[in-house]
Amino acid sequence: MTGKNILKRQYSLPVAICIVVGFIVGTGIFWRPGRVLYQSGGDMWMGVLAWVVGGLVISACVYMFAIMARRYERIHGMVDYAEAIVGKKYGYLAGWFFCVMYQTAGYAIIAWISASFTATLAGHENVTNSPFVFFIACFYMAIVFVLNYLAPKLPMRLNTFTVLARLVPLIAMGTVGVVLGLFIGDSVPAATSGIGDGVAALISEGMSEPSFFGAVYATVFAYNGWQAAVAFNSEINNSKRNLPIALLAGFLIVVVIYVLYFIGVVTNGDTYQLMQNNQLGTRNAFVNIFGSQASYVILVFVIISGLGILNMCCMGMSRSLYALARRGKGPAPDRMIQLDPATGVPVCSMVTCVGISFIWMMVIYGNHNGWFGILDGRVFRFDLPDFYNMIFFLLIIPIFIIFIFKNRRNREISLFNRFITPLLAAGGAGFMIFSLISSSHVHAAVYGGVFVVLGVVGFLFWKGKQAR
Repeated sequence: MTGKNILKRQYSLPVAICIVVGFIVGTGIFWRPGRVLYQSGGDMWMGVLAWVVGGLVISACVYMFAIMARRYERIHGMVDYAEAIVGKKYGYLAGWFFCVMYQTAGYAIIAWISASFTATLAGHENVTNSPFVFFIACFYMAIVFVLNYLAPKLPMRLNTFTVLARLVPLIAMGTVGVVLGLFIGDSVPAATSGIGDGVAALISEGMSEPSFFGAVYATVFAYNGWQAAVAFNSEINNSKRNLPIALLAGFLIVVVIYVLYFIGVVTNGDTYQLMQNNQLGTRNAFVNIFGSQASYVILVFVIISGLGILNMCCMGMSRSLYALARRGKGPAPDRMIQLDPATGVPVCSMVTCVGISFIWMMVIYGNHNGWFGILDGRVFRFDLPDFYNMIFFLLIIPIFIIFIFKNRRNREISLFNRFITPLLAAGGAGFMIFSLISSSHVHAAVYGGVFVVLGVVGFLFWKGKQAR
């Protein structure tokens, strides 16, 4: 293996924290409040509890990743940990999952959500399933790919701007909105009136029965992204020290911001409208605080948010097949390992992953056009975030459990971090899987079946020779 194909260390701790926050804060927080509120039965404080519980459960996993980051470091965090703790084939499966299912599907869904908000800004009535929405979504996917391919340093510089742009509406609603909603105005009584009737009306329209477990699992999509940040461990200065700090600090910052934002939106908007149409409910909450022009401003911020996280997702997934190729695995490892001599980008890896993302975009289109038929008495939709989040939690449980056995006598790791932390993290991952199963066992079964099929396909590319 030649030195020209090794990524360089270039990111300091502040930049690493910005990367973590940039990966997490995206369209999810603007898209999920309505679903969390509905699954909480319209009870705002129950929704707040769901955000906190979701944050605490995932923070246990984040802390466990931070512990592993101190011990295992090579190319791609998730692959490193799975390979070092469980074995090479399991590491390959983890890398294949990140490439084919997690980051590529995430790239597609984020592009679609950003396009949906763009259609809303443009005044379209159909903001989910029109040719305009899917054209714009594909355009966003293509233009972000081109930027990362031709000028990889520019997207990283833009990330700092887009992170700040994403935080502006969150902080505005989380400060001004909370003060007005909880301490000055009478928004809480107004917002919570008639909740029972509103939830009953939505159920009669075909929505599933609300559940607290469903509310907790709904927060996962908004918290998503920290997993992909570990892909940069080989590019962060002193990563064994700085990556754990960046993961924990960045995630805890996001949890606080999300909780305050949720309170601000609910107390200043119409809860029924928010549960029925999250986009319209969110926009009107901002209108109630900042005026009618704010509805356009917030949509611009949301679109910037989506494009920013789309950019970070492209940066992360471009390294997925590269990470496997460094181990001599996956499709065409000799090609996937090659870095562009001018930009340092793993070109073949990036192009392949973007191509897979367009396949997932077809799944999104199928969701809105009845491609997947009727299951359990309802039109089945293959929810991409629910799918790849469930598989992610499923994959990390064996890593945490085997970590205990492999390090049970390792005195370099504290007793708490050897036993308690991995047990808490494994329990948290199991809790998230249980939350999805309890809210929709049919979806969980289908997601598991699709993962098995794609996993078998992945092992058709298992190879034993080292890439050159």
